Amino acid sequence: MVQRDLKEVEEIFKRNLQYLKGKYDIKLIYVFGSYSKGTNTKNSDLDIGVLLGNGYDTMDKLSLIGDLVSIFKRDDIDLVVLNSANPVLRHQVIKHGKLIFEENEDVKVEFEVKTLREYMDMEYFRKVQMDVIKE
Repeated sequence: MVQRDLKEVEEIFKRNLQYLKGKYDIKLIYVFGSYSKGTNTKNSDLDIGVLLGNGYDTMDKLSLIGDLVSIFKRDDIDLVVLNSANPVLRHQVIKHGKLIFEENEDVKVEFEVKTLREYMDMEYFRKVQMDVIKE
């Protein structure tokens, strides 16, 4: 079943939020990619970024993917655990994604400030790398 738009995705998350939060200690949920831009088609995957509490592992990610596949009734979910994502990807999720759940404002601010700081720290190196590629 393909969700029509971001609003439908948000409604499905709302109906299942207590279950997901209790099982996975989810702090933040973002939807990014075509659904957040409103450009999704019937062939679009569903891009979801989550920030989890401390102590998550690979099995938690796999289990969460399985639960999301069941909840959304689709197998084309691209899950990014933001705790371990690189600063560039985290920055893109913050900048272009849609925050659909925050445990509290402090968690969101701390995550976004940390991400922006790391992204800006790496900006010089990305510029040097691009200059080398252009040569």
